[in-house]
Amino acid sequence: MKNVFRIILIGALFFGVASSSASAQGFTDIHKGTTFYDEMMYLYNEGVIQGFENGEFRPGQAVNRAQAAIMIGRVLDYSDAPRESSFKDVGKSTTGSGYIQTAYENGIISGYGDNTFRPGETVTRDQMAMFLARAFDMKDEALVPFSDVSIQMKAYRSIRQIISFGVTEGYTDGTFQPKKQVTRAQFSAFLARAVSDDFRLKVDACGYDPESGTNPDYQTVNCLITKASLESGKIVPPEVVKSIASVESNGWKQFDSNGEPIISNDGGIGIMQITPPFESGVDEEKLKYDITYNIEKGIEILASKYSNASLPTIGDQDPMNLENWYFAIMGYNGAVAVNSPFIKATGDHNFDSYQMKVYRDMDQNGQVTPQIFQIPMTVDDFHYGDDTNWNIVFKKDHYNYYADYTPSRHYFKPGDQVVHVGTTLRADATTQSKGTALQPTEKLKILAAPVYDKDPNSKNQFVWYPVEVQRTGYKGYVASYNVR
Repeated sequence: MKNVFRIILIGALFFGVASSSASAQGFTDIHKGTTFYDEMMYLYNEGVIQGFENGEFRPGQAVNRAQAAIMIGRVLDYSDAPRESSFKDVGKSTTGSGYIQTAYENGIISGYGDNTFRPGETVTRDQMAMFLARAFDMKDEALVPFSDVSIQMKAYRSIRQIISFGVTEGYTDGTFQPKKQVTRAQFSAFLARAVSDDFRLKVDACGYDPESGTNPDYQTVNCLITKASLESGKIVPPEVVKSIASVESNGWKQFDSNGEPIISNDGGIGIMQITPPFESGVDEEKLKYDITYNIEKGIEILASKYSNASLPTIGDQDPMNLENWYFAIMGYNGAVAVNSPFIKATGDHNFDSYQMKVYRDMDQNGQVTPQIFQIPMTVDDFHYGDDTNWNIVFKKDHYNYYADYTPSRHYFKPGDQVVHVGTTLRADATTQSKGTALQPTEKLKILAAPVYDKDPNSKNQFVWYPVEVQRTGYKGYVASYNVR
């Protein structure tokens, strides 16, 4: 609530001249049934907004750009001292000139190509999304559920951010209406949600209701696993987690056809097949009915295997490199005879081992092929038998690695400059969409957080990056496996 009290004087500048009658009795033109009544009264009671001399609030009146800059300036403790600005239509005497210039210098607001700011022009919903996303330093991005929001828009990422922050959910017809003017009532709702958890909208990760008791579609699971991996606090490549989940649950499933959690004969639960007796500190009921929790616990277990001193390490031990997870993947299922890298009797590679199944899935569905056969292992490096209760005894604790690594392709962030090794810039996030030819090793800029295949039932485990081609300025999508 600290920011609320910083902007306690916004009312007179932002909403007109304060009224003593409004202060005493509220507003004459809003009532309990008015849309966003609670949000408006919350800001009014905190001294954030005030009405006009006649006691009206005028909830349907539009907000202009100068007023928005004043609001942002007050929130961020900018000086209200008049200043010359970088815009030809904002002089020192222009109301809010100091706020406008300081907000511009800090990247909160921007002007137009003709070097104007147009302070009296009304604020549209896409502009307000950019103002709020920047002012409140929103980081996380939701998937765009709106039919009228595209990667070609300047506000594309900001709209994703305010959705994720719980500021808006758009209109009931599935649109955001980015060019629609923002009214005083709507602004009150935006601001109240940005400032206070009490008004923030409920946001389900990846659009999935964890209480639904149903299996999400394939690409929603792709999103859930990617998000959980990237937010785990440790580097655990999503590619590894996705393929483990695929092998463990035979296709990313938490529930059976009757809506009951999948439980294997040995007690493994859900999509990550976690067995409570062998894992301390887990909530068994949540493992059964909360797929996100199940994924998160699986990631924690996998991370613990990576740092387990009883398992061999590989090469530079950088967890970003997929080859280095070989023994951690084995350990997730068990360092036992059936998972030996070699068949003891013949010395042949054990293609039926758990870790081989995981890497095979990574290749087939994730389109990445870690060079695990470049790990210099031999059959004599592993001992097991009756004397070890068929657990593997490792003769070596480290393997050097001399080949090129395959790093995770999921950790690129907005603003990163990358190289594309594929041939096509897609118009939409699917291999079925129309494409534009790219030059070899085309330089791209990542524009926003990744999105997922437009076909919800696609088995692809990679993600799509929204990008801009630096050479041409074209915008579109590229698959993560083609990004370097």
